[in-house]
Amino acid sequence: MMRAWLVAGRVLCLLIALASAGAVSALAGPAAPFDWEKAISLYKQGRYEEAIREFEQVLAESPDHADSLKYIGLAWFQLKEHGRALEPLRRTLELKEREGRVDAELYLALGQSLLSLKRFSEALPPLEKLARLQPGSATNLYLLGVVYANLDRLEESLAVMRRSLQLNPNDTDTIQYIASRQLQAGQVREALALVRQGLSIAPESPELLRLLAESSLRNGAGEGDEKLAAASFNEAIRAAQRLAGIRQDAATLELLGRSYLAARRYPLAEQTLGRAFEMTAQPTAGLCFNLGFALARNRSWNRALERLEQADRLAPDNLNTLYYLGYVNENLRRYQLALEAYTRAWGIGGNSDAELKASIDRVTALLRQP
Repeated sequence: MMRAWLVAGRVLCLLIALASAGAVSALAGPAAPFDWEKAISLYKQGRYEEAIREFEQVLAESPDHADSLKYIGLAWFQLKEHGRALEPLRRTLELKEREGRVDAELYLALGQSLLSLKRFSEALPPLEKLARLQPGSATNLYLLGVVYANLDRLEESLAVMRRSLQLNPNDTDTIQYIASRQLQAGQVREALALVRQGLSIAPESPELLRLLAESSLRNGAGEGDEKLAAASFNEAIRAAQRLAGIRQDAATLELLGRSYLAARRYPLAEQTLGRAFEMTAQPTAGLCFNLGFALARNRSWNRALERLEQADRLAPDNLNTLYYLGYVNENLRRYQLALEAYTRAWGIGGNSDAELKASIDRVTALLRQP
């Protein structure tokens, strides 16, 4: 599924300006044991820990010097020490707001730090304030959309994400986010259109290729026309193959295997899902079922049974797993076990599935034969 909310490329760009001579002279007397220009220079060179020590000398002389507090907070932010960035950033905001000064950089750094710490409720006020201060910033709207999403305010999240995309139509992070939400909401064709737009901008994006494969699988499954469904499944295969060319991991192979399975290319599905299974330390029930299903379609009954039993242990009482457990046991002439699986599935399905009832009757008759 989708990557973490704070993606590479969205790192805060902090514009550093040397403080004026007046700002320095407002601290202590001329003999103060610190060098403001040195502190700023260290910060600009990325020597953040050294810069912090220099700015702390300023604070020793003037504890409420807002700009020193600001750079200490920003330095901790750049070091990804987000928890340590919070206090100096908040103190700076308090001091500047008391003086009627507005600093958008502070709201951005504070909001991103809180996002990194997954303190979404606390991240909301500074990012909302930032969006009001800079309504034309696509990045600010994107971050606000991430916060809304994590607070389960999905409509507001999509609204600001769409505004962000209007401001920056080529931003694939925003495209990916909106498309994934559309897919979750069942808006499959809308998601497909947006993902294709994103891939025209970034054709090798692993996240968008994964979304294209998933969207195409969902689209094919819901398509009534067999030819259109087949075309959609083939699009899923192509997307997953491209992804596998970039990223050879178990999740990608499982996606490709599911795409082959949907297209009824069972030998390839078995081979690919088998590789995914071998690469996975703790296979999920879904992977076990899909591999078992592919093996059953290839009439590898004993191996199919092993994987389906594993799927049943991992996620008991799944209707599809139980149905195919019955089907495989029946083909192995283990009629009592087939009856037990069909009967469990019948109960889970509300005792109303005609196909399961027919299977129960058929196996019951076989058990009665001498």
